Amino acid sequence: MNIWNKGPRTVLGLLLSSTAHKFYISELAACTGLARNTVCSILDRLESAELVVRKKERFEYDHPARAARVYYTLDPHNIHHLRLHAPST
Repeated sequence: MNIWNKGPRTVLGLLLSSTAHKFYISELAACTGLARNTVCSILDRLESAELVVRKKERFEYDHPARAARVYYTLDPHNIHHLRLHAPST
């Protein structure tokens, strides 16, 4: 995956902007302006590349229609691999 493409770069930029914050898919879509399906695809590829960590929310639901959210953060072990500037030529 090329992280220099607009979509992955936008998602990674947001994740880097607040490494303590855990983002869920709808929140990432709203903040980046990307379609939810696009964000899902990007996150799947970033997770496969071990750049992000996926964690499912665990708690007792107060509403039966409320599903658990899945949160994404940067992998703290691989964050040093990220450089969000264009590769030098």
